[in-house]
Amino acid sequence: MTYKVIFSLLLLFQSILAFSQEGYRPGETIPLYYNKIFSLKNPLTYSIQSLPFICPTSSPRKKSLLVYDQDLRGDRLTQSNYKINVLEDQECKLLCRQFLKVEDAILLGDLIRDEYQVEWELDSMPGATVSYTNEEPEHKYRIGFPLGFKSGNAYYLNNHVIIQILYDINDAGRCRIMGFEIYPDSISEGECTKKSVDYDHQKIVERRSTVSYTYSVRWKQVNNVNNRWDAFLLSPNPERHLYASINSMIVTIISWSMVGFILFKTRHRRSNSNQNDKDIKVYDDVEDYVGWKLIYRDVFRRPVYGGLLTPLMGTGIQLLVIALGILTALYMGWYHPAEPTLLTRRATALFLLGSFPAGYWSARVYKVFRGKAWVLNSLLTSSIVASIFLCVLLIISILAWTQQSSLAISFNGWLSLISLDIFLTVPLTLIGSYLGERKDRIEYPSRTTQIPRMIPAKRWYQLNLIRQVYIFLVGGVIPFSVIYLNWHDYLSSSIKGEFMLSINYTIQCMTCLLTTTSAVTIILVFLQLCTEDYLWWWQSFMIGGSSAIYMFIYGVFYFMQHSPLQGLGSFIYIVHLLMSCSLLGLCTGTLGFLSAYVFIQHIYSTVKVEV
Repeated sequence: MTYKVIFSLLLLFQSILAFSQEGYRPGETIPLYYNKIFSLKNPLTYSIQSLPFICPTSSPRKKSLLVYDQDLRGDRLTQSNYKINVLEDQECKLLCRQFLKVEDAILLGDLIRDEYQVEWELDSMPGATVSYTNEEPEHKYRIGFPLGFKSGNAYYLNNHVIIQILYDINDAGRCRIMGFEIYPDSISEGECTKKSVDYDHQKIVERRSTVSYTYSVRWKQVNNVNNRWDAFLLSPNPERHLYASINSMIVTIISWSMVGFILFKTRHRRSNSNQNDKDIKVYDDVEDYVGWKLIYRDVFRRPVYGGLLTPLMGTGIQLLVIALGILTALYMGWYHPAEPTLLTRRATALFLLGSFPAGYWSARVYKVFRGKAWVLNSLLTSSIVASIFLCVLLIISILAWTQQSSLAISFNGWLSLISLDIFLTVPLTLIGSYLGERKDRIEYPSRTTQIPRMIPAKRWYQLNLIRQVYIFLVGGVIPFSVIYLNWHDYLSSSIKGEFMLSINYTIQCMTCLLTTTSAVTIILVFLQLCTEDYLWWWQSFMIGGSSAIYMFIYGVFYFMQHSPLQGLGSFIYIVHLLMSCSLLGLCTGTLGFLSAYVFIQHIYSTVKVEV
């Protein structure tokens, strides 16, 4: 039965991820889709179809299988009336003549002032403008093209576009689309052919007027063996990233060397410990070493709010499955990071796949805590974090709806989100929890006493508040130093509207982040145990997730220094940043907890203590 369920899930995931690019026959019509307009000065996007000054179309919206993957990006695909036939060049074709009211002209001027860009789509590729830099010998794409431009005190509309489609011929003799370039221009009535260098532009006047929209189509064959999405990627500075990679490797090696030293010392003194434990006496100079042995009867005592820790841990396991799955897919070349639709689909499939281990391990740890309501624990695992983020999305969606923005998630988008959660995530988590509940309880090396041991009085620098600050400073800054440069590049590219990424460096950076987080958590938890403080459960979770606090603080600082966003745009940006950092913190917090959990089980199973 279990194998049938897994096989059915794999078929479902295959249908979600399925994508085919067989190519087009000469003369075949390719639909061009309107999508949205967006701006780097305002996170609110708007559907092109909803704008009153464009050529209208009666085509319905093109929805993806998941729907919400489009809604989260503000995409609203609607087939336009542009006629594009494979390998057929066209020159100065009239699309329509659109009548503009006074309020339409005012709206158009406001959008141009805010530097809004127009995004179209052809063969699942966004239209892009081409840019050249001294650092990049090959041309690179920037998604979208300007709606218009300002010259002096006047605004001008880009009412003419040259659509250049790059293609190659596959083995079957079909055309494969390799690039979708758009060259916008502003041309007044009757100037489409541009007979002279000096020609009039389409000026926006705040009175009733008529605008002619025209276009030209050109086909250009290329011999490109690379992925067609490579042109959207900007490569970071290789020299700077080389130094950052060396730094990350050094930090990781030092951290795990300290863990190895701790394991060596605990195992090396095992024979001496077995001989002398009956007459053990704690001296000041060895207090830090033997302190962790004295709490062997309390170290596995159930933590406070353990019923909340297990659902958070389960959700963190789901996020770890997503992170490891995405890194594996990047390494194997199964998807391109510049293709947002496929990324969302893979993340969705991995999230559903991670529901099973999330429920399983959440139930197993919950059983160790002597919990009885495993069904409730399973429901919390599948819904507690998801519900919080759905509420945040609802708030953002309501704010976007008040501004008539396409960022407002549609009814079908909410329906698909809730359906996936109710009909797939919850059942898969319940199945995993059921199997975890049926497993034998995890046995610990020592039996917990009925009466908790009194935690010794702390020195001033070991007080709870000071220790929390210390843990925040050390436990967070070391993993953050590993990911700092990659995080900086991500923030910079997101604000500039670029996509800067090195796949190999990203994989190495994330691997170092996860391994360093694990090592730092183990070290700090062991130091805590040496002070005879056995309240390590929540502490390990917070140590692991503390690097996300640094990322959020740096993200806010970078935003205040470089972002042009204001008002509602600033609020949406900060909320998105908080959501991203919280998910990463939940992921690394779970990793830290699991690492400390395995480490503590190991050291207490290899050292026999009798006090």
